[in-house]
Amino acid sequence: MSWIQPEALPVLIVAPLAGLLLWTLDRRRTRRLARIAGPRVSTLASGFGTGHRRTLLFSAALLLALVAILQPAWGMATRTVEQRGVDIVACLDVSRSMLAQDLQPSRLARAKRALAALAERAHGDRLGLVVFAGEARHIVPLTRDRHSFVELAEAAGPLSVARGGSDLGAALRGALDALEGRSGEHEVILLLTDGEDHEGRALRVAETCKERGITVHCAGFGTQLGGKIPDAGAFLRDRAGREVVSTLDPTTLRRIAAATGGDYVDAEQPYPLIEVYEQRILPMARKAFEAEERRSKENHYQWPLLAAFLFWMVDLCLGDRRRR
Repeated sequence: MSWIQPEALPVLIVAPLAGLLLWTLDRRRTRRLARIAGPRVSTLASGFGTGHRRTLLFSAALLLALVAILQPAWGMATRTVEQRGVDIVACLDVSRSMLAQDLQPSRLARAKRALAALAERAHGDRLGLVVFAGEARHIVPLTRDRHSFVELAEAAGPLSVARGGSDLGAALRGALDALEGRSGEHEVILLLTDGEDHEGRALRVAETCKERGITVHCAGFGTQLGGKIPDAGAFLRDRAGREVVSTLDPTTLRRIAAATGGDYVDAEQPYPLIEVYEQRILPMARKAFEAEERRSKENHYQWPLLAAFLFWMVDLCLGDRRRR
């Protein structure tokens, strides 16, 4: 036999202490009665023996109730544990081009708003976050703490990574690392970006995602007309002194999504990720995320609790007899 709550073992001392206190009080009562009644004490104290029995019954009942709190366990039981949900790793582009304001208030702000809406909707799913520019950084491990996920996503920006630029391949590789050991049956990657890919290796990493069975859904933030990139009160300029205009590249994002069997959505709609979640991710969430048999000792707290109840009932009956 073992205990499910062994840290509560010290509470067992309460039962003998309570019994000792009741026995002491009963002895004092008998002695006071002897001083008052003299030789007739044996007649008046006919309930003395019953009082001792009630003390023992009460103490035993209290001890058994405390044993029930410890939850004694013996014998092995096999249970099937089933959890439901999907592991979603979001890759958030925090490169400087995401500061362009062709989407108001900015591409990055709209992407963060989309993630917050997704977190509000994704009950029971686990969310992870990878931020990237010229390199990727895993800042939120898979968690069901949606509040912390949203807070850390809101705090992300160009300074969250050390290297500038835009490397979609690094983002996908970071997401794969976050999903290491997963089969792909209940895992997806969301890529939130304007589509700029300076390294040009995103499609190769997308093929790796496909081999692992992990779907990549892409959300494109920006417009075809593009927008200038804010830079210290002015706009970013190239080496020739011309203002840089960053445009959305949906073609690359569509290819990445198609390579893995995912969808591409345009972020000009208010909540682009909700459509993807409801149409593609939510059906996955309805399946069993994890089902396995676990063996553990069976909890038998009810037996000492039942015995404690019976002892207390006998104690109450003896009390009624003494009053009569």
